[in-house]
Amino acid sequence: MTSPDQPLEAGHHYTDEEMHNEDVAHEQSDVNIRTLLAFAGALVLVVAFSAALMYGLFVALEKQAEKRDPQISPVAAPAGQPPQGPRLLTNEPQNLRRFREEETGKLEGYGWMNQSEGLARVPIDLAKKLVVQHGLPSRAGAAADETLGTYAPASGESSGGRMIPVKHAAPPGAAAPPGSGQPPAPAQRPAAPAGQEIKK
Repeated sequence: MTSPDQPLEAGHHYTDEEMHNEDVAHEQSDVNIRTLLAFAGALVLVVAFSAALMYGLFVALEKQAEKRDPQISPVAAPAGQPPQGPRLLTNEPQNLRRFREEETGKLEGYGWMNQSEGLARVPIDLAKKLVVQHGLPSRAGAAADETLGTYAPASGESSGGRMIPVKHAAPPGAAAPPGSGQPPAPAQRPAAPAGQEIKK
């Protein structure tokens, strides 16, 4: 064994006896490895047991809350799916614009209303011209209204529940109601007694 005062040769291979130092060694009383590992294992077990206990507690509370919740309607949509209609409008101007375009297309375009019965749709301007040229269809042999062409304002049952009597044509010489557009009948002068003249 070489002494510390002797210089070491380059490339010298040291033996175990040369590397051993009696003054430097591991002190067993400083840290107990077994106790440290046992404490770490116990800590892991306590954390795992606490997590399992909390999981069971949450499951029990969730089941208790589901029992107390109101019963869901059978027509309700499952979770994550949109509800059934009718739904609220999310873009009212666009919906109004689409509605007006559809109505304008029906008024100004051609199309079938009922193709099996031969009912078609024509533009409104052409429909007005056809009505002026050919008139509207009427029922053959329909009973005429007795109040047609008379001054009767209404007939039947009023909004108050009383029956309105049917009034027939106004007697000759009666004044036309205001706003009817008919000129009033000329008033007849009373006949003068015999032997007297009526002054104008």
